[in-house]
Formats: sequence, structure tokens, C-alpha cells
Amino acid sequence: MKYGLIILTICCSLSAFATHERAGEITYRHISGLIYEFTLTAYTYSPSPADRPSLLIEWGDGTSTEVPRTAQTVLGNDINKNTYVHQHAFPAAGSYTISVEDQNRNQGIINIPNSVNIPFYIETTITINNFLVPNNSPVLHNPPIDVGCVGVPFYHNAVAIDPDGDSLAYSLVSCRGLQGEVIPGYSLPLAGNSIGIDAITGDFYWDSPLAQGEYNIAILIDEFRMGTKISSIVRDMQIEITACNNNPPEIYAITDTCINAGDTLSLIVTASDNPSQIITLSALGDAFSATNSPAVFNTVHGQGSISGTLLWGTDCSHVRQRPYQVVLRAVDNGFPVNLVRLQTISIRVVSPAPEQLQATPIENSIVLNWNPSPCHSYAKEYHIYRKVEASGFIPDHCQTGVPAYTGYTYIGSTGINQLSFVDDNNGKGLRQATQYCYMVTAFFADGSESYASNEACAIIKSTAPIITHVSIEQTDINNGEILIRWVKPKDIDSVQYQGPYSFELYNSINDTLTFSLLDTFTDLDTTLYLHQMQNTEQNVFFYRLNMYNLSQGKTLIGTSDIASSVFLTTQSYDKQLLLSWKKDVPWQNYQYTIYRFNNLTNNFDSIGVSLSNIYIDSGLVNGQENCYRIQSWGRYSDSTIIVPLLNFSQEICDKAEDKQAPCCPSLQGSTDCKNIYLQWQTDTCIDTDIDKFYIYYKTTLDSNYEIFDSINYPTSKYELSNPISIIGCFSVSAKDSNNNESELCNEICFDTDICNRYHLPNYFTPNNDGINDLFIPFEYDFVESVSIFIYNRWGNLVFKTDDPDIKWDGKNHLTGQNCVDGVYYYTCNVNEYTLKGVVTRYLSGSITIMR
Repeated sequence: MKYGLIILTICCSLSAFATHERAGEITYRHISGLIYEFTLTAYTYSPSPADRPSLLIEWGDGTSTEVPRTAQTVLGNDINKNTYVHQHAFPAAGSYTISVEDQNRNQGIINIPNSVNIPFYIETTITINNFLVPNNSPVLHNPPIDVGCVGVPFYHNAVAIDPDGDSLAYSLVSCRGLQGEVIPGYSLPLAGNSIGIDAITGDFYWDSPLAQGEYNIAILIDEFRMGTKISSIVRDMQIEITACNNNPPEIYAITDTCINAGDTLSLIVTASDNPSQIITLSALGDAFSATNSPAVFNTVHGQGSISGTLLWGTDCSHVRQRPYQVVLRAVDNGFPVNLVRLQTISIRVVSPAPEQLQATPIENSIVLNWNPSPCHSYAKEYHIYRKVEASGFIPDHCQTGVPAYTGYTYIGSTGINQLSFVDDNNGKGLRQATQYCYMVTAFFADGSESYASNEACAIIKSTAPIITHVSIEQTDINNGEILIRWVKPKDIDSVQYQGPYSFELYNSINDTLTFSLLDTFTDLDTTLYLHQMQNTEQNVFFYRLNMYNLSQGKTLIGTSDIASSVFLTTQSYDKQLLLSWKKDVPWQNYQYTIYRFNNLTNNFDSIGVSLSNIYIDSGLVNGQENCYRIQSWGRYSDSTIIVPLLNFSQEICDKAEDKQAPCCPSLQGSTDCKNIYLQWQTDTCIDTDIDKFYIYYKTTLDSNYEIFDSINYPTSKYELSNPISIIGCFSVSAKDSNNNESELCNEICFDTDICNRYHLPNYFTPNNDGINDLFIPFEYDFVESVSIFIYNRWGNLVFKTDDPDIKWDGKNHLTGQNCVDGVYYYTCNVNEYTLKGVVTRYLSGSITIMR
């Protein structure tokens, strides 16, 4: 009877002490200045007598508060919802991590070993920035306690709604315990086919649980504003999987859509299930909290198949970059579990485009005018985009802004009340005889953009000579020749400039800064010039024409756009040459013909065509000289100018040689804390002439890499068995048969935190029964030394040691007497081998003696 009483007392003590926290999170809202109100929501195991009328919240600024519970709600299924609310004033702007650690989780969590003795830890990070509007955290509308069935897909969504309209990103992280460290032995509940979370929608899926029990996961919700992370919440949630003979309902609806601001969205949603079951179809999401005109979805009940309609009369106040999310929820009345099917719909409200864009050429500029976007009063500015020649782009549904693939580039903006823009190419003037096309969008403060306007185009008139050819006719270091051609302007104001006229031809070598006069022409029918005795082998030539009116002195009418010769360069590789060329011309080159000299015919033969400025000539013999020239094909937008405009580059000769190192291998690695496994890929390498791989190693981040080992190609794996330490960094290089060695592309590092880090339990039972009699650490690695001090509740030292294994038997180190049962406190300095060398980690906590 005595022993039974002792056992019963211990069990009751364990129950009161241990079985408690199940799930929770910390959210907040801004009050004023540096004052924020925090809400800690904790879900506990209701039968446990370990009630928490208050919890200690660490504010991340060096202070903490014992916060009393403000409400408790009994939810059934052994769940209590506990709410703790407190306002806190931070000392200054900065980033703070608010955290709560409660002593124990509930017992029997499948994927948390010994969960009854593992602390429950959650945290929220807040960034206070004086240059940002004060932030409020997202509010999580779906509780972090959910149930599912064995063998049935499980779905969950926190339904996080951000009151400020900030963007949210979701990821799965490890559950944490003592002092916020990852729980030793924790793993995702992979008893199924797959598990994960959608980073954008927050939809968590588990396909499909295979074993009954309780599982915990942690969801990290990051909050972003204008691309900058400003907050994060870690929700620790619990999933109970049970046996049942049921399948969740199905939901039929589109997954995402866009709507023009001012239009009404009417979306039919259908849910179906076994005809004998009753379905409840409802919806949650930030579309229902939108200002002015929120979305509406009336909850529907019925058997078999039911439908509801999502209605939303949008307006311009709803325009934003981040889509609104609606989480559809279909629940059946199955027993013993009501199964749920979730589907997230993304709805983007888009601003209509600015209207009736017009482009008018004036001299060497174009004036744009447009009517405002219907949402202009909510927008920040207008953005102007330009390209040469029309694209024919018409936005698709949901395609906002002006995509880069259209060839358009952003050139400027105007205030929201300015409905015109002058494009003079930043004062440089636009090119003659060239068609410029434009689109305009309304741009909003959060980065969202309206649909693109209509495409408006105009051609700059020809009021000066137009150069059409700058062609290298002969390549030589001394006697090179360049042919220059041009056409007379057709849009001269003959009333203002009555003639006679003259032309002056200028040139510059290798830059556009210093032009020299080459020749003067008074005959307007002269439209070509042969520039002789030049070093065309090494130089780029630029040309410009000035036109003058000579009726009353010498008056400059206009200056042509600058045009250059095509300059070809080569780069040698193994059995191939890379040809690339540059040009600066006012016309559009639409293709290039590549010529290679044929030693048999003594002529240049065409070997290929390129639409860009590069060409690779492959299959060459290393060491054998090859000579090339390029012919460009161009045209002006003005259809009266002859097409094509054909211009040659200079000739150039080179030899293919293997001077290039192989590309660096892409390294991956893993460890089981005993062995290291490396593997690498060279699939993306053009050069396959790899002879050997070299493995490099360094012990710390600050040390230098040294060759550790080598392995012959094509082997791409390496195993290091039972090294003295797994701590260190590895990288790999590739060397070819000509001793060209690649760079070290990426490195793989292994540090202390990936293996058995030094952790201490929170209780032991020194009763000499051979079980848990000593206070010893969990299995650990990479510890150089430890210094631990243990104190009683009055702060008296009862034990100390430098032994990393501690081996405290619960006796006072001075008296040799048993310490009484209860809670003791320790401080511990752990000196660990890390990538930064030996680093001291400070531990503190409590240990309970129970005999």
C-alpha cells in the first residue's frame, strides 16, 4: 500500500507538472508611439491540473512581464483556449523578439520525443522603424488545433489576415523547446506520402497520415512591406489524427482571378460529398474585411452537393499589389471527425489603364498626352514605357504593367495630376526616321500597377542627313577603308531654310567625344564617302554629318545621328571560337550573317546567321587559324529608306585553343554526424574535357582552403568516413587534361548546430533504481569543455563540475547529503567547436529532483 501510494503520488505529480501546452501564437497591434498590445493565445490540455493563470513574456529588450490570463474558453475535446493580453512600451526603434516558454507540452506527441518533458516555446519578431507606418501583425482566424483521419488527405489554413495589407509568406520550421532551441529528435510528421505548405496561400497539406496520434508542427509567417521583412510569427499547432471511415468534401471553384476595379465579382462555388452527409460551406479571408465594399459569402448547408456565391462589388480603394485571399471551407458531419476540405482563391483587384494615349513628334522629341485612369485619385504617379517600333501588345487578363518581353523599357514618370510627358531621350534627342512607341500605366504606392494603356507610336521626321552605311571595305593596320553612305533629309523646312546647302562629314575613333572634320560637300547629290588609309584592324570608327543653310551666312540646319562601324572580337575555347561584336547605329539591325574565310577558294563563305551579337563557331581544330567577318542587316522605320542596310565588320583571325578551365562543379553535401557525403554536378558545363576533381577543405570560416583529396572524372561522389570532426567547409574544383582548373564555385559547411548539440534535461530521479539516477546531458558532440554550477532556490551552490557529462547524483557537493526534492537552477558555460573556432555558449535553466 505504501509503494502504491508513492507511485500514485509520483504519477499525479508528473501529470500536474507535465501535461499542458498544445498550441499557440503571439500577435500584436500598434497602440501609439512605441507602445504595442500583444495577445498570447495558448491552447492547453484541459484535464491537466497544471493551470497557468499567468505566463512570463520576454519582450526582447531585456525585460519581461508575468502577464495574467484575461480569458479562458473551454472548447471541448480536452482543449482550453487561454488568452493573455498586455501592452508594452519599447525603449527605441529596432527589432525585438517577443517569446514565451512554458515548462511542458502535453504528453504523447508522436513526433516530439518525450514531449511530456519538453518545454513549449513560441516567438514573434517585430521591427519598429521610424520611417514606416507602425505595423500590426496578421490576425490568425483559424485555431491551431485541428483533426484528421488516417489515410485521408489533411488540409489546414491559418487564415492569416493582415490589417495593413502587407504581404505574407509561409514556411514550415522546427518546433522549439528549451530556450528557443530546436527540440532534439524533432521531425515533421512524415507518416504519409508528402507534407508541406504553400508559401503564398498558407495552405498546409499532409497526404496522407498513416498512424493515429497527436502531432505538432510549427508554421513561420513572415510579413513583408515593399519587399522588406518587417515581422514574423511562429505558430505552434497540433494535429490529432484518428481512425474513421470518411472522406472530406470536394470543392469546385477557380483558384485565382483578377477583376477590374469598379466591376463586381460573382463567383459560384460548389462543394459535394457523400449524399448521406451534411456539408457546411463557408469562406474567410481579407476580401471580407476590405473597406467600403467588402466581399460577401453566405454560409450554405445541405446534403450531397451545395453551391454558394461569392459577391464582391469592387472599387478603386481595393487596388493593391498583393492579391486578396479567400479561403473556402467545406466541412462534413462525419463521425467521429468532421472532415474539412480547404481551397484558397486569390483575387487581385487591378486598376483600369490610362485612356486614349497619343504620341505627337515635335523636332527630335515626342509629346505624349493621355486621359487619366479611372483610379487616378488613388494612384501615386504615371509610368511611361518606350520601345522602338510597335509590339502589338495587348494585356491578357491579370497582366498588369508592361512586361519586359515586349521590348518596352521604363523611361520616366509624372505626377498623378500631370497627363503629358515629353520624351527627348534625356536631352539627347530621339533618332531620325525611327518609330518610337509608348505605353503608360498608373502606379500605386504599394508597387501595384494598372493595366497598360493603348500603344501609341510616332516617327521622328528627317530634318538632317541620315547615315545608312558604315562598312569596313578593307581591313588593314595602315591602309584600311571604310565606306560611309547617307540619304538627304526629306523634311527640311524649305521656307525657313531656302538654300543653297552644304554637308560636313566628321569622324571620331574609338569614342564619341572628339570629332574631326573629314570633308565638306556642296553637291546635295553626293551621298557617299570612302575613308582611306585607316587602321581598321584595331579601331572602331564613328561618323556624323552636319547640314548647313548658306543663303544668309552659314546656319546649322541639323545634325545626323552618330553611326559606327561593326567591331568584331573573338574569344578562344577548346575546339571553338566565340565571336561577339559591337555597334552604335541609329537604325535597327535585325540579323547578322557570319562569314569564315575558305582557304580553298580564297573567299569568305557564309557559315551561319545570328539574331544577337554573338555566334559560336564549333568543331574547329585547336591551333588552326580561322578568319571571320560579320555582315549586319538593318533598316529604318521610315519605309522610304532602302532596305536592307548591309554593313561589314573588319576581318579578324584567331585560333581555337583550350585555355578555359572547366566550369566549377555544383556541390551538395550532407552528414549523419558520423560520416560526410559529398556529391557534385557538371551537367551545365559546356567543356566536358574534365580529367580530375579536387576536394578542398578548411576547418573554420576564416581559414584558407587546402586540397584534401582528389578523384578521377567521371566519379562525382565522395564519402568521408568517421572523420575526427564533421565541422568544416568543403568545396570542389574541376581540372581538365591541359591543367586548366576551375574556380571553387560554392561551399558546403557543417557546423555544431546540425548534430547533437549540448542540451540538458529538466528533471531526474536519483532514487537508485538504475533509471535516470544521474543528471547527465543528452547525447552530444563537439564539446571542448563545460563548466556548470547548480543552485537551490535560495541561491546557494549545491554542485559544480567541469565534467561535460556532469553525473550529478542529487547530493550536495559540500555535505554529501541528498538535496531535497524540488526545483534547482543552473548556469552552464559550454565551449563548443564551431566554424568560428571554439565558442562559448551560455545555458541556464531549471532541473527538478523527483525521488
